[in-house]
Amino acid sequence: MFYINRTRPTRNGECPINMRITINGRSLTIFTKRNVVPELWEAKQGLCRGKTNAAVEVNRYLEDFKAHTYHKYAELNTLYDHCTPELLRDAILSINTSKARTLCIIWDEHVEDLRLMIGKETSYGNYHKYRTALKYMRQFLIEELKVPDVPIKVVNRQMVSKFEMFLRTKKNCCHNTTMKYLQNFKRIVRIGIQNGWLRNNPFADFKLSLREVDRPYLNEAELQSIMDLEVLMPRLELVRDLFVFACFSGLSYADLFKLKKAELEEDHHGVLWIKTRRQKTKTRSQVPLLHVPKFIIEKYSDLSILKAEDKVLPVLSNQKLNAYLKEIQTLARIQKLLTFHVARHTFATTVTMMNGVPIESIAKMLGHKNIRTTQHYARIVDAKIGNDMNELASKIGSRLNTANVMRTQAV
Repeated sequence: MFYINRTRPTRNGECPINMRITINGRSLTIFTKRNVVPELWEAKQGLCRGKTNAAVEVNRYLEDFKAHTYHKYAELNTLYDHCTPELLRDAILSINTSKARTLCIIWDEHVEDLRLMIGKETSYGNYHKYRTALKYMRQFLIEELKVPDVPIKVVNRQMVSKFEMFLRTKKNCCHNTTMKYLQNFKRIVRIGIQNGWLRNNPFADFKLSLREVDRPYLNEAELQSIMDLEVLMPRLELVRDLFVFACFSGLSYADLFKLKKAELEEDHHGVLWIKTRRQKTKTRSQVPLLHVPKFIIEKYSDLSILKAEDKVLPVLSNQKLNAYLKEIQTLARIQKLLTFHVARHTFATTVTMMNGVPIESIAKMLGHKNIRTTQHYARIVDAKIGNDMNELASKIGSRLNTANVMRTQAV
């Protein structure tokens, strides 16, 4: 409704015309940017009386103002579960807080927040995953729904299921990769729910469970073949050394990339330790260095001249590192697909567990909060099972008499 504010007349005696918006019992007032002499105002109709040019112009303006308000109200109802007077006011006045809250806009804002937090509260890998998931969502919307974006309020269970099918079929994602992209999607949905833009949770009964996978690792012969490899190109020699360093230290790429002199400590026995906080989980990781990784550090750095914040090793980008590892894989004639993370698995299995290091110590060196996470890396490999059973057989044989049981029956 329109009314005039008689308590604040202008110098020439005119009163401002206001519009009151009421939605579900909640009200607020907007100034229409028009004034009128109180004697010419018809309060019941909310219009100027008379047919003067000034009155006609004001009435036409108020009708357009009302039509614009209803148009914005209808527009907001397609974007939000609840249109409030504040939202409508901001839309009428073109204030940014009333802009459409769509799925891709919210996702894009979250990706930008992650980019700004790289190296502080998140990693580049996490940022990259959300960015890739957003790219796939945009492709899904265009190819499957024929729209570039959708209001967050229309996201439902059916859309989640269709996006899952799109990832599995059109993008050929495996089960675990699909689940991780859906986890990214779920995070955006949660942002919508927390801000009141989405009422129901489409992931309420959707299970995002990962399947156990066999993580590749190198056995002793394969690790030795890489260590014995004679490479003439400096870039391949550096990549080989970085990979071997990770095999004997268990550091992930992110932790190796940020490794600084301040994270190296020598104890009173002269053993050099890596004491760092993991980039991914922020948990403490403590690894005493064997002679191989210690030699590699000395090969590329002079610790005596490095400052506390200087990086210890010249680590390439993860993309280049993995690309060059393919060449090393070919030169060393290794059949397994080599990625830099294979080194971390190799440390957990071949280097430590196969040599009798307790799983609790391995968990501490890998920086795991839960020992169950370590069990995924340091799995009980066939050779370890065989050794354990041979040891068990000798113990049983020394304590139990099995002669009668194993005696051949007489014919």
